[in-house]
Amino acid sequence: METDTKALSEGVDGQSRFRPGQVVVLREMWQGKIWSARPSIVVQDNPELIACYISPGSPWKMPRSPKGDRVRPAARPREGWVLHDAVWLDISLLRLSIPGQRYSVLIFRDVGGAQLRWYINLEDPLERTQLGFDFHDNILDVIVTPDLSSWHWEDEDELEEAVVVGLMSKEKSAELHALGEKVVTQLQSRKSIFNGWGEWCPDPTWPAPVLPEGWDVIR
Repeated sequence: METDTKALSEGVDGQSRFRPGQVVVLREMWQGKIWSARPSIVVQDNPELIACYISPGSPWKMPRSPKGDRVRPAARPREGWVLHDAVWLDISLLRLSIPGQRYSVLIFRDVGGAQLRWYINLEDPLERTQLGFDFHDNILDVIVTPDLSSWHWEDEDELEEAVVVGLMSKEKSAELHALGEKVVTQLQSRKSIFNGWGEWCPDPTWPAPVLPEGWDVIR
């Protein structure tokens, strides 16, 4: 397993790129602070698509209130949060992101490899760092069945809460709903760049990754 994140390859567009099999950190940020951090294995990193894999049982940093409870959007500015050591579920996650787009498409699978769902994560575009990628999550998500026949919103209640307390505007909420519906349509066409990853399988020799040194440093 490649863990030296200092050695990056140079892409034709001049950007340094991570190598397949390299361990990076995916950090969700909120107001300049780390909200969560997950070690991930790079599957692909090019101008068309970034693919990262999170294996079952991977360690990660989970946000919790100072009392150890889940932190809802309205409580973030007031209560803050603490990062707790956690273990990822007994499912795998393949994260697919088109550079510059305001969403990622996630594929969840059980330990036997069966697809559990498509998951559209509405977020600000990924920002490349020396150790991986940072992003800002926009709360609202979409869950799509494996056969693409149906879908539903996820965390609409938290989005409404964020609008009520002024963390998000009504206009942006409407934009997120429109974007979510657009990506669902892309998936259901079965012709998107994401559909081709439906049968992808990880290298069975990859061990569960760990967070690289310096994962908590914000530059």
